[in-house]
Amino acid sequence: MNPKTSNDCGGNYRPIVGIAAVAIVLTLGCQPAPPVPRFQLTQEEWSYNNAVGQLLTTDHFEIYTTIADQELRAVLPLFLESAYQLYTSLLPPITSDNPRMQTYLFNSRFQWDRFVRDTFPRRYRIYARIQHGGFAEGRMCVVYYLRRAYTLSIIAHEGMHQYFGSHFKTRIPAWLNEGLATYCEGFDFRDGAPVFLPRLNTFRLNPLRRTLTSDALIPLPKLLATHAGEVVGEGHSGLTSAYYAQVWALTVFLRHGQGGRYAPGFARMLEDIRNGSLHTKARAARLASGQPGQMSLGEAVFRAYITHDLETVEQHYRDYMIKLAGFRDIDARH
Repeated sequence: MNPKTSNDCGGNYRPIVGIAAVAIVLTLGCQPAPPVPRFQLTQEEWSYNNAVGQLLTTDHFEIYTTIADQELRAVLPLFLESAYQLYTSLLPPITSDNPRMQTYLFNSRFQWDRFVRDTFPRRYRIYARIQHGGFAEGRMCVVYYLRRAYTLSIIAHEGMHQYFGSHFKTRIPAWLNEGLATYCEGFDFRDGAPVFLPRLNTFRLNPLRRTLTSDALIPLPKLLATHAGEVVGEGHSGLTSAYYAQVWALTVFLRHGQGGRYAPGFARMLEDIRNGSLHTKARAARLASGQPGQMSLGEAVFRAYITHDLETVEQHYRDYMIKLAGFRDIDARH
């Protein structure tokens, strides 16, 4: 395969029609956009199972894609490099000499399914249950095309898993793992460049509203103990959407809610993921509880870095979700 082009890329992409789905100025105000990342881009022909596509190589990604949507394909390199900028702002890499991550975006579920069957034969039955989008494993992200905005949101979500799997070895609880991934889903385009807006995640807002108005909230201790695979495996779409909406809201709450009350603890938690001491402090929190054998890793981590007072923080969290969902009071549902 011979590279067709090589150029230095920045913010010279034009906006993609139909990709933005969120308002820029809400009660949160207008936030300044981060600098547009600059990177080297090469393009080569690539094909899989008779499907002709392209390999787009940037500083941090190898993007293999067969999508027919040329506008979306054109913005992929900038979108992924901008997402990488967000990931590193949350969890800076320990070293700078990491190999490029591999992102596969297929034009159809059929192409995706064939690739997954060939590449992950032992886990194919598990991945075949995925209803929408794709998954990440280690340095690899494998996604198929849906509508434009949803496809990019999935890539940003799975890209966070991909980034974490590529750069860190510490096992983290599911609420934090999925919370960070959903935190990266909300975005808009300004002057042709993606801007990530974690608090304006339209893909999770409606499920959050439905969860609140149907009194279907997952209690905080259960949320902290639940593994994402458990809710997905049950095949209950309402429970799955409630889980992902709530871990998104929890992450936003811990970083931005209560006037920053919980943000320092959240930052220490991320730093201890980097230095490898997360599990040591979680074990100490378990022992301090007096019932170490009955506490999940998720709750132990939460107690170690956020608070032992789950009752108070759950009330603050619930109040924040009501405001995040756009309700003045939960009784507004009537």
